[in-house]
Amino acid sequence: MLALQWVRMADAYEVWLNQVRDALRSVNMPMEDWQGIWRFDFQHEFNAGTKADDAAMKANRFWWHQQNKSLNQDCRESGDCWLPRNHQGECQPVS
Repeated sequence: MLALQWVRMADAYEVWLNQVRDALRSVNMPMEDWQGIWRFDFQHEFNAGTKADDAAMKANRFWWHQQNKSLNQDCRESGDCWLPRNHQGECQPVS
């Protein structure tokens, strides 16, 4: 019984993760490209009950934030803003 529950949960995670992949592809952010560089905790988001589209957008902001930091172009207004340095408008949080 316990093994069957684990299999169902693993299947549910794979379905959800495929939905996340589709959402990321729709904004030209292939998970395979970015996850290999900066690891986003998709398992945590799944366990928290985050919708696939919302998890994709969180990953997108996380990866942009990491990329901007790696290029030394991260926002200096807030430590939690995913936009590049000297952006227009208000800061937008990573999470």
